[in-house]
Amino acid sequence: MSDKKYQVFISSTYSDLVDERRKALDILLMADCIPAGMEAFVATDIEQFEVIKKVIDLCDYYILIIGKRYGSVNDETGISYTEMEYEYAKSKDIPVLVFAIDDSVILSDDKKDNDTNMIESLKKFREKALSNRMVSIWKTSDDFIGKLSISIMKAKTEIIRPGWQRATDYDEGSLRREIMKLQKKNKDLRSELDEAKSTISSFAEQNGVAFENHEIEIEYYYYYYKEKQKKIITVSLPELFSIIATEMMDVSITETSVNNTILKSKLFFSPYDLYFYDNQFVKRILNQYKALKLMDSFWSKENKTLYWNLTSKGRKVRDDMILIRNQ
Repeated sequence: MSDKKYQVFISSTYSDLVDERRKALDILLMADCIPAGMEAFVATDIEQFEVIKKVIDLCDYYILIIGKRYGSVNDETGISYTEMEYEYAKSKDIPVLVFAIDDSVILSDDKKDNDTNMIESLKKFREKALSNRMVSIWKTSDDFIGKLSISIMKAKTEIIRPGWQRATDYDEGSLRREIMKLQKKNKDLRSELDEAKSTISSFAEQNGVAFENHEIEIEYYYYYYKEKQKKIITVSLPELFSIIATEMMDVSITETSVNNTILKSKLFFSPYDLYFYDNQFVKRILNQYKALKLMDSFWSKENKTLYWNLTSKGRKVRDDMILIRNQ
């Protein structure tokens, strides 16, 4: 069992959610976390906010509790300090867990905004916060406690964070070995990524154009009331490879299957049966990928059919293409 603990920042408006903040602190302590609620230090000016930012920097998770008050507004930014804390946590890629009170809950006047501008600001902030991955809507304090308990345990399991651990749990030799191991892993990953970029770029190098601008025209046709309708679309070579390679996964497929995969892909979205004008189009594309060592083929004597599959290089390029697009 790991002795690692996770620091969690609790953010909310203060006076209207005192009870919920206190209960959140208790739940986090029971979940083996280190609460960083700043209970006695709620931001009311930029100087204090700068201190709070440093505390957020040290946290593994960020909990946002939304009631029916927007909170103190910063004169310079025009938004509340609570929203500023939220935006800062997001900018630092700290996982955010949102707990918003149900709109149907009726609260006393001292626990809700009555000013039209504040109500509108809260509405916009709430809508933005509810777009997060981990969101819970609560009606009562007990409901809030239950959902917080489940959410923090789920976050600790699904979203790996550095956490905190006693320095005595590691000796110097173990730390050095771990650092060397991570450095090597980082170097290997960078090398694999560079190789993937280089391989994908080679799609375009044959024609001397930039990869991101390299497109090919696909001529196809279909019949509409027995009349032949000709169409042309453009697609990049990498996008076409991604469509074919995703369909192949760990199985071998025939040229006919590749043909159908392309024509039924997201490139067309057509209700009609489609056909390539050039019946050698798929064959030429497959052979180009083969020349790039992304695909291979073999002849089955039993089925008397030529099959195509991805090489180890092709599988890696297929997988790495997703990472490269998200950079």
